[in-house]
Amino acid sequence: MQISGQGRSQDLARLLLGVQDADRPAAQPSSEAGHKADQVQISEQAKEIQRITALAKEPDDDRAARVERIRQAVQDGTYRLDAKATADAIVRHALTDAVL
Repeated sequence: MQISGQGRSQDLARLLLGVQDADRPAAQPSSEAGHKADQVQISEQAKEIQRITALAKEPDDDRAARVERIRQAVQDGTYRLDAKATADAIVRHALTDAVL
């Protein structure tokens, strides 16, 4: 992300913090002569991160149902774990991380 321009960060801070000077004139629009408008440019990578974050925040009904089934099985004492499959998955994950 890039932020450029001659912004009025002091004015923004005062506004956000609720501090105002009674005798100070109101801020003028930045389009007056001598002032440049602030610009923000968001990189493609940042846009992709925003997209992925939004997807991650969406509810996943299938996953929620699976988690609930497992939770209930653990609570009932009927959850069974395949040790070989778990070990294989751990090794596969470790090898994949090592390659990447």
